[in-house]
Amino acid sequence: MARKKRTTPQSKTCEMTYMEFPVTEFYANPNTLDNLHPYSKKADNFRRRLKGTSVGTRELRTMFKNLLTKTV
Repeated sequence: MARKKRTTPQSKTCEMTYMEFPVTEFYANPNTLDNLHPYSKKADNFRRRLKGTSVGTRELRTMFKNLLTKTV
């Protein structure tokens, strides 16, 4: 039986914004199965800028989820 060729995904869904981005929009992370960070670069940079404020990842996810449900 022939081996199946592994295909690399062309896009991935950001776990914070729930939006799909090309894999080039994610930082590398060797600790995950797909070797990509779970958040997109833009979402991760936004989250890092808010470090030190009372806004956490959970609140950001809720905010993005509400934005998507209201605009769709």
